[in-house]
Amino acid sequence: MASLRTWRTAAATLLLVVLAITATATGAGATTPASQQARYCKRVDAYRLKTCATAILPDSPLGRQLRWVLTQLAGEAASLTEAEVRAHVSAEFLTIVMPAPEVVQALRQTIAERGTFTFVGFAYPPRAHQALALVQSTTGERGAVPIGVTSGRPALIEFLAADEAPPTIVPTGRFSGWFDIGGRRLFLRCTGHRSPTVVFEGGLTTDWYELQNQLSGFTRVCSYDRPGGPGSRSDPAPTPRTARDFVADLHALLRTAHVPGPYVLAGHSNSGLFSQLYASTHPRQVAGLILIDAVHPAYHKRQLALLKPLLPPEVWEALRREAMTPPHRLVDPQGVDIWTSERQTRVALQRSPLRPMPLVVLAHGRVDPSPPGWPADEVERLWQQLQRELAQLVPGGKLVIATQSGHDIQDEQPELVLDAIRDVVRAVRAGDLVPH
Repeated sequence: MASLRTWRTAAATLLLVVLAITATATGAGATTPASQQARYCKRVDAYRLKTCATAILPDSPLGRQLRWVLTQLAGEAASLTEAEVRAHVSAEFLTIVMPAPEVVQALRQTIAERGTFTFVGFAYPPRAHQALALVQSTTGERGAVPIGVTSGRPALIEFLAADEAPPTIVPTGRFSGWFDIGGRRLFLRCTGHRSPTVVFEGGLTTDWYELQNQLSGFTRVCSYDRPGGPGSRSDPAPTPRTARDFVADLHALLRTAHVPGPYVLAGHSNSGLFSQLYASTHPRQVAGLILIDAVHPAYHKRQLALLKPLLPPEVWEALRREAMTPPHRLVDPQGVDIWTSERQTRVALQRSPLRPMPLVVLAHGRVDPSPPGWPADEVERLWQQLQRELAQLVPGGKLVIATQSGHDIQDEQPELVLDAIRDVVRAVRAGDLVPH
């Protein structure tokens, strides 16, 4: 299949939205009859309901709306009308994300450029209101259709997307699977053995799949699905969410699953911020850190101060409001309140600075193009200064510049992330406080 970027571009960013996370803990976390009947079918590398012989949809409002979507992808979108879209898709979706005419156009363009699709199964046992359906095009490409529906009557679609199909992860071993942390289940994948345990912080288990596999012969490695829409194998959580919420989730998950410590946390972007808070909050559990182009606890605060004399007042004020206001639930599936999260982490580090431990900070070295009028050089200098400050959180912290990477270093120069993790793990094993 083409790259994720190509897939999304060709599909005209087909219905990229997030699930409205409105279910209660009991409703979102409950095991549905469909999930109880689901089984992994190796032949098709997917979960199927009741039998592996054929792909069956749940007998539920979710299943009925998914059937409608699959029918459009099978070719019916050629005659799809705006009125039919409005009958199946929530008004909030059509207002916030994509109006009905664009939905029609996106579905038709997807078929024109990719061919028609057939239903294969699911990437995980479907939940009551969410599923990640796997499809295959006439050209043999495998894709994923995350879908979520409202809990009201009628149940309408409020999440729909087209993505490249992720690896189908079947939990194996005592530290892998779905773990109830108190009314919600989080999905955890642990592989390998030996201590310390590396824990990837950020996104989904599939985001770290290849890196985790490469490290599994070296030490125990864990990743988990952060709550956020049907693309996540974990149950939804109320939003907005702050760094404390993410730290509490991970702490409860590792404790409930009895994952052996100590832990080496590897956090990317916002998750690097959360990793700092975790290490401050639970100092006895964390033996090392790898921060991958991580957010500094004062990033937005200092960026706004930098930009104030450089931008027109109305532009600066709009940026200030954006930084301080959690995104709409149909824009960010994880519902991160980054302004509050940074403040929480600043306060925590002031009260309980990180104890000495091996630390590697990876910072991007390639600057992507910026829109006209944006003070890119000044903002980039600030980011690099903040990365240097992160490396100074503990004595002997190491800063590495990923010269060939933008923000997603783990995708563009994964070998640097692997080397940093191995260096920190070796230092922890040797009782050294400085990675080599």
